[in-house]
Amino acid sequence: MSMTYYGPGTGTKEMFYQQLVDSPPSVIAIDTETISLKERLPIGFAIATSPYEAWWFSSYPESDLEIQALVGILTNPNIKKVYANVMFDIRVQPLIFQDSFQADESNISDILVMARILGHTHASVSDLAPEIGRHTDDAKVMLDEYGAKTMLELPPELVASKCANDAMVTLDLYFHLAPQIEQLDGLSPDYMQVESEVIPILVDMSQRGLAIDQHARERMELRMEEDRDFYKKMCAEHDFNPGSGMQTGYILAKRGNFLPMTKSKRQLKTDEETLETIDDPLAAAVLGYKRANSILTKYLYPLRGLERIYTEYGVDTEVGRTKSSNFNMQNIPAASSRIGIDVRQIFLPDSGLFSTGDFSQLHLRFLAHQAGDREMKRVYEDGKDGGDIHISTMLKIHRPRSIAKIINYAIPYGGDPHTLAKQLHTKDLRWCSKLIDEWFDAYPDAAEYIREARRYALRHNKSLPTLFGRQIAIPEEINRWNRIDTAAMERKGANYPILGSDGEVIKRALIICSHHKLPLAVQVHDSITADGDCTFPSEALESLAPCPTPFAIDKSERWK
Repeated sequence: MSMTYYGPGTGTKEMFYQQLVDSPPSVIAIDTETISLKERLPIGFAIATSPYEAWWFSSYPESDLEIQALVGILTNPNIKKVYANVMFDIRVQPLIFQDSFQADESNISDILVMARILGHTHASVSDLAPEIGRHTDDAKVMLDEYGAKTMLELPPELVASKCANDAMVTLDLYFHLAPQIEQLDGLSPDYMQVESEVIPILVDMSQRGLAIDQHARERMELRMEEDRDFYKKMCAEHDFNPGSGMQTGYILAKRGNFLPMTKSKRQLKTDEETLETIDDPLAAAVLGYKRANSILTKYLYPLRGLERIYTEYGVDTEVGRTKSSNFNMQNIPAASSRIGIDVRQIFLPDSGLFSTGDFSQLHLRFLAHQAGDREMKRVYEDGKDGGDIHISTMLKIHRPRSIAKIINYAIPYGGDPHTLAKQLHTKDLRWCSKLIDEWFDAYPDAAEYIREARRYALRHNKSLPTLFGRQIAIPEEINRWNRIDTAAMERKGANYPILGSDGEVIKRALIICSHHKLPLAVQVHDSITADGDCTFPSEALESLAPCPTPFAIDKSERWK
């Protein structure tokens, strides 16, 4: 199918060249269709030049001759390119143009990001289209209607029409949402620029990948298999399979252990958090089996025979933190992880050395700043108690530093007695509630901020502002009793300003590192790793937020 015009009247090649090449508009929208979400070979794409005019170009199985004329459009930094889920589209664009094609990524916008910032909790194109009196067809519905599994099985004209309509609606939504973004009170002036500028950095990191030391992987695989088989044999001696939740729950309950029911009420809970609270050697055996088997199936078996592993970095649609999918690099355990198994050591730098920078206690520092807490500021700004917030808390609540540290990190996440009990591996909710009360007494300004954040979430269905002025939507949540889950909303009200601020700082840090040409390899939580003996721009990184953000650097021959 050759290039096709969608809009009023009949489009011609002459009109195409006049509109897109000779006199390009200042803003266009681009939508790409791939065979499927898993098989991301593009079969074509559409460019909308107005909310009611678009062109479709086929790229598979045969490519339209006119496609090459679009290189100048997509590489032109003076033309804003609007997408709906830009991370997806710019990843597949090089497959259309090839020949080392590099689209302009300095002037892009994503309507889904815009919608989220404006408080839309359902932000697909089909969700947003009715707001402007438009409609888009759902791909899954179309596939079901034709009994098809991929877009290639649909009539080409239908695919082209859908893609062109999606591009036109995307552009219409951009013109609808952009003025609303500009009118938001308190939002940092560079907010949307940061959201756009970080996208190509995340894509580049995704395409870099990490080298795998297969010898180290094989040694760890053997060790984990030995652990798994040892614990499985121990459980077999008690006539149950530790891989079966139903059998595990039955045996542990029979031995006098209390286990809560799952939400479905069909069996007893035997997840890791539950098992950690049970004082029974058999529960410890099941936990050991689960952890060894999880390491094997999630991280070690999938890497067999591979020289490199790749992930897909993106941005979380809810609070705006970076995320990793299709082999989640951000969840790979380190030696300091809760389970104490260092899987990261099987990954090697191409240069022979990793340089890792880690921000120090961002969430607590954000809480201290947002709340204006005088006691916390005495630690962070005046160096009280050696500048160690965990020692400060230890002295205030008269508990061991290890417990003080757990409470310190739980509070910014909106921690309640239940969540704290899980982290302390205890069933004593009364004790956990007392610990939280003691923490609140120790830091009264932070306590009042958290209380207000919870109240604000219930009153306004959004969070208090982040460091850079975003208020994150918190829709009403319904629990299993079909009532509003106020506890969940309050918890989000407390932690969204902190998590959102974390995402804002990390994205700005990645941009600063990119401007300094650092070979960025991995980003996990509050750390950034470069492949090489690198010097981080520490001064810029430590002063990029309204409060200090200390940044410590470590170098290693393996990923830590």
